[in-house]
Amino acid sequence: MYTHFNRDDRSVISSCLRMGESYSSIGERIGKNKGAIFREIQRNKDKDGAYDARRADKRARERRKHSKVKCRKIENNKDLSFKIEERIDPLTSPEVVAYELGISHETIYSWIYRSRPDLKQQLPQRGKKRRRYGSKRSKKQGWTQNVRSIDEKPETGECWEGDTVKGITKERLLTHVEQKSLFTRVDLLPDGTADAVHAILKKKPLPEIIVYDRGPEFALWKMIERDTGADIYFAYPYHPWERGKNENTNGRLRRVFPKKFNFSKINQRDVDGVVWVMNHTPRKSLSWRTPCTVYGKCCTSS
Repeated sequence: MYTHFNRDDRSVISSCLRMGESYSSIGERIGKNKGAIFREIQRNKDKDGAYDARRADKRARERRKHSKVKCRKIENNKDLSFKIEERIDPLTSPEVVAYELGISHETIYSWIYRSRPDLKQQLPQRGKKRRRYGSKRSKKQGWTQNVRSIDEKPETGECWEGDTVKGITKERLLTHVEQKSLFTRVDLLPDGTADAVHAILKKKPLPEIIVYDRGPEFALWKMIERDTGADIYFAYPYHPWERGKNENTNGRLRRVFPKKFNFSKINQRDVDGVVWVMNHTPRKSLSWRTPCTVYGKCCTSS
């Protein structure tokens, strides 16, 4: 169970630092891990980098007091707390709500963690750690030997990034996001085969340029190019940042459709409803404009 640092803990830290002890050694003395020791020092050290127990304790108490004051700003305003509670959902972060209501997102986070922990499940990350990339190794796929790499992609032209999202059943989501506007399109696939991807894409108007990862579901990329006129490029293996907009979009979809979601229980209309909300939600990276608005201004295709 986590406990706050007290004055005695800080006195030990201060003394041990003067003796040159490591964070691990200090942590063993007071029952904390070295990460907690590091964060305590960084939060409460002086401007010159020195750590004084008395001043550090004073800073910590003032910070907790300020946090409580921020929480009361919401707790004492029933109308404000109701608006926040009604607005926050897996697709609408505290940052978006804070922008709409004209308050600090830090105030909202403080209120949730102190007074409404039941709302933590509505937060984007839900307290989960981010996935590390590059640790998995998969079998080599022959079809990827002759693909057009992302290095060959032209700098101009409307460019989208694409991928699929898995659940516990064979059904998948095929996602595409436009790079500049973050405008998103999502199709429900009957399965994750290359045939299913080709079948859905050949019926749709596609942009000039698409960047995919090297998953086997995109093995029929040459047929997709032939049937749609799009130029398809591929990111390098274990380089998700080369499709960063799409990775972020898939993360947002996961707030509604977690990894163990059963996609056989929904239809395309259900998916379209979620995508509509995403495309009409203001985004900080777009200067609080919606993807729909930006897409209409910067892109000519519909």
